[in-house]
Amino acid sequence: MRTFRSMKYVGMLSMAGLVAACGDSTGPDPEPPAATLSVVSGAGQSAVTGTALPTPLTVRASQGSAGMAGVAISWAVTAGGGSVNPTTSTTDGNGSASTTWTLGPNAGANTVEVSSTSVTGAPLSFTATGTVFVPPPSQAAVSVQDNSFSPATRTLAVGGDVTWTWAGSNTHNVTFSAGPNSVSQAAGTFVRNFPTAGSFGYLCTIHGASMSGTITVS
Repeated sequence: MRTFRSMKYVGMLSMAGLVAACGDSTGPDPEPPAATLSVVSGAGQSAVTGTALPTPLTVRASQGSAGMAGVAISWAVTAGGGSVNPTTSTTDGNGSASTTWTLGPNAGANTVEVSSTSVTGAPLSFTATGTVFVPPPSQAAVSVQDNSFSPATRTLAVGGDVTWTWAGSNTHNVTFSAGPNSVSQAAGTFVRNFPTAGSFGYLCTIHGASMSGTITVS
């Protein structure tokens, strides 16, 4: 009887050991993923010197797939001059932070550096290209050829003139939805002034839409 009780006691100890061993098999909890900073949008843009880029610069702080709110982000222009606004920001609930970048006064490369002490992957850099503004001309010319305008599309400054010169042998006209318009003729010229900005389509009513064009005034 005593032997049976001893064996039962040993068996209970063995089961307890197995349970304890199974409980320890998972080991320590895994380390959480590193907090990182990445570019969302705004890289590689271009704009006229001294103007703001059309798309704000945006970065995202994340831990795995989850955004990190409340991360301090610093923005600094490192090449090309110009400015960013704001120079410091804090990530939102999605982990995103943005700034508006106004390019420097000279054409060429511009760079902004993004930094944060709370995440890996920083600093990041954004680059953009400043371009020189070329104003549209105050005068433009269109050749009225047989069954076509050449070039059919012209760009003009506000207050500028376009001159159409007949160069073919057939009769054509230059007609807008709102005048002034030319008469139908086979030779000569027609000049129209454009005092306001906009897009102005025209055609030859003899040949219809196949002989048409557009004057863009800005």
